[in-house]
Order: sequence, then structure tokens, then C-alpha cells
Amino acid sequence: MNLLNGLILTGGHSRRMGRDKALIKFEGLTLLDRSANLISLFTKQLHVSVRPDQIDEPNRAKYPLIVDQENDNGPIAGILSAGDFERENAWLVIACDMPYLDKESIEQLVLHRNFNKMATVFESPDGSGVEPLCAIYEPVFFEEVRSNPQLIHNSSPRETLAAMDLEIIKALNPRALYSANSSSDELG
Repeated sequence: MNLLNGLILTGGHSRRMGRDKALIKFEGLTLLDRSANLISLFTKQLHVSVRPDQIDEPNRAKYPLIVDQENDNGPIAGILSAGDFERENAWLVIACDMPYLDKESIEQLVLHRNFNKMATVFESPDGSGVEPLCAIYEPVFFEEVRSNPQLIHNSSPRETLAAMDLEIIKALNPRALYSANSSSDELG
């Protein structure tokens, strides 16, 4: 069986938010720790994706790290670095800045996982395509992208996935997919 590795994306610069989103406290935990608690329920091992300059940040350093190999290429850099780290198992990838992501939503994603597709993703709640930052990326996704780098469009996971064979599901709780950018007023 193809087991799941877990990856929490924390390598962003948080320019729009103005502060490190991974370290924002929400309901008593940092968004990073909250994400780690959640994703660890569904994965055999958990890793945190970081930029090279974040390796020594104490909150991240308490987890196994995967350093982004691509410079400033956004979340696709973290996703591809995870695939380079281990290619044999699929990766359950979540962004650290989804404060309302819940166990039920991850469970829905895992239950609807299609091993025969490149990835299993939620339809974006705003109708803009798919949500690439709460998704399961199968090993074939990494093989395909590494053998055909032209598939990476504008360093965007959403645009890259748009041209692929996906299992797309509708979230039972669309609010779970909101990012901290869209709910920053509530995060304090």
C-alpha cells in the first residue's frame, strides 16, 4: 500500500500578512503546531517545509525539516522538495496558514484518495480551480513533473495541477480551506 507522508508548508515570506504565519497563535497553539497535530493523525511521518534561512527557527526546528531546493518559487518549491526527499510514497500536503482546517476535512480527502490520479484535491471554495495546498500528491505526480519540468506553470501548484489528471472533491466544510490571508482579522 502507498503510505502517506505529511508535509506542512511554512516557507512563505508572509508578505501580505506582515508576520510569520506559521508562528501566529490560534486557539492556544501556533498555526504550525496546530497543523502538525492535525496532519500527524493521517501520516506515517511528518515534515515541515522551510526556506534555507528558516532552518534554525526554534518552532520549526523541533520537527523534521525539508529545505526548499528551489529559490523563491513559492509553495511548489516545498512540494517538489518533498518529492525529491522521498519519491516512493504519496505526500499529504497542507499549508500552515489554514486555521480552520479540521480532522473531518483531512479525513474526507484521505477517504476519497484516488491512487490512479496525479493528486487528490479539493475544489477551491472560491471557484478558482483546485486547492493545491491541502492535497494528496501521488508519486506519479513527482515523476511526471521531474521528467517534464515545463508542466510547472508560473511556479504555481494550482496552475500546474490544472493540466493534470486529478481526483477533485467538493469540501463538506469549505471554511476549512480558508487561509490566514483571508481570515487574518480573526487571528489576532
